[in-house]
Amino acid sequence: MTQATYLLDTGHTKAQAFAMLQGVLSAIQSGNAGATPPAEAAAGMVWVDTDARTLKMRNIANNGWITLGSFASGSFVPAGVNRLTEAQATDPTGTEFGATSGAQIAAAVDARMGAVGTPVNEAAWHPYDMVRVGDGADGLFWDRSVDGDGQYIMTPDFEDGYEYMVRVEGVSFGGSGTYGLVIKGWIDQTNSVTEQMPISAATSSRGAIFGSVRIVSPRVPGPFMNIVVEQAVSPLLNSNVSPDCPCGYGASMTLGAVDRTLFKAELSWTGGRRWFNAGKMYLLRRREYVSG
Repeated sequence: MTQATYLLDTGHTKAQAFAMLQGVLSAIQSGNAGATPPAEAAAGMVWVDTDARTLKMRNIANNGWITLGSFASGSFVPAGVNRLTEAQATDPTGTEFGATSGAQIAAAVDARMGAVGTPVNEAAWHPYDMVRVGDGADGLFWDRSVDGDGQYIMTPDFEDGYEYMVRVEGVSFGGSGTYGLVIKGWIDQTNSVTEQMPISAATSSRGAIFGSVRIVSPRVPGPFMNIVVEQAVSPLLNSNVSPDCPCGYGASMTLGAVDRTLFKAELSWTGGRRWFNAGKMYLLRRREYVSG
């Protein structure tokens, strides 16, 4: 350890001046190391406190010392920096780094991965009534075994900020003849229904229909109702498209004005001439940021 005087003495001989210079350089080299503070302190001076095993710096007011860190462990540990213990590092509810806790980080990762109990990822297709992953919601809005036969099946109301998809499973009708599955939209501004748009080929009462039809941005004002048959199982609208694959059939129906929106859809058989006597219907949705 080395400490020295930094005050010049004009009465020094050359040998004394040289000795003083050597002492000053040694003190600087050692960081003014010593068990007690340097006798002559100045703002910004560094002091290696060998008693407390800390590195200190003189404050700007030159009336105290600031502890920069400790070297008591054999390595330098900066002062004022949070260091996690093993227990803290493995605590999922820890808040040592502030408001963002381990639990919050874990929840964000889980949400990204779709873990059970996390908020549903609204950018992806999901049951319209699902709030959290695994909450049991499946989007079912019509089940013949529960609701009985129906001639016109209405979806739940559409909300701003979403586009929708209807999925049908094993729907069929009773009676004779051949009919196709059709969809209509209900217009907010007129509270009236659009003309029907086919979403399946004509089939007999023995043919069950499975598939999904997307209602494109129904809450975005426009002059048309647009649909895309995302997936269908025979009978298809287009016989050139193989069953069990996305078929991409699209259709449009005029709404009569450029500012019209749809608040729900209606499914029936061609002309409403038959009743649904089997199957289920589900409603899915995903987030869009045009209508809300």
